[in-house]
Amino acid sequence: MTETYTVTAEFYDLLQAAQHRAVTVPLLDRWLGRPVVGVLDVGAGTGLDTVLLAERCDVTVHAVEPSSTMRAVLLGRLTARADLLARVRVHAREVERLGLAGVADFAWCRNTVSGFDTAGRAAALAAMATALVPGGRLVVQRPPAVALPDRGDLPSVLVGGDLYSGELTTTPVGDQRVRWRFAYRVSRDGALVRQEDETFEGHVVTPEAFARELAAAGFTVEAEDIGDTVVARRVA
Repeated sequence: MTETYTVTAEFYDLLQAAQHRAVTVPLLDRWLGRPVVGVLDVGAGTGLDTVLLAERCDVTVHAVEPSSTMRAVLLGRLTARADLLARVRVHAREVERLGLAGVADFAWCRNTVSGFDTAGRAAALAAMATALVPGGRLVVQRPPAVALPDRGDLPSVLVGGDLYSGELTTTPVGDQRVRWRFAYRVSRDGALVRQEDETFEGHVVTPEAFARELAAAGFTVEAEDIGDTVVARRVA
């Protein structure tokens, strides 16, 4: 698999962590409960959610992140949390390649499956079902239902007088795919110092089709929530 997030890893926490947590925290408040087996964090990224999960649980958190650049940030974050190190296991491959079975009763997967095609989603969802014990809960962000052209500014942050900012451009690719282009910028005294871009390809799936994919993987949908989030249970 081609390495991704080589650009985004530098900027993600600085520019997007606040928005990220604004969605994550209320979702965890509503759906995490008290896992007693383990927790699966698929697409752990820089570890923002991994740490939140570990702080709220006494069980092992399996952080799945294939991107080495994102894992570097994740491990750096864990290094500063000696109290959590013993309970977070970091997996450096895709979830469908790990062979995890019955290791968790809660699985978390956001900002991830939209990058998978139909076969990729089927493999990932099946792997998450296998990793969960019967009755285990999955909280997953489904892919977008439609792709519409859009452009939006990311938050901006001052670091040592330099202004870090960025924008996200969304472009439909046919009627089943979408392209997201992130442009990150660093400016000093009003002049651009550098710009780094990274593009991600995604897939469009209707909510009904995604529900069928969950069912095929062994899940039953129990609720929907903010941010295109689907809550499902692994069928016993």
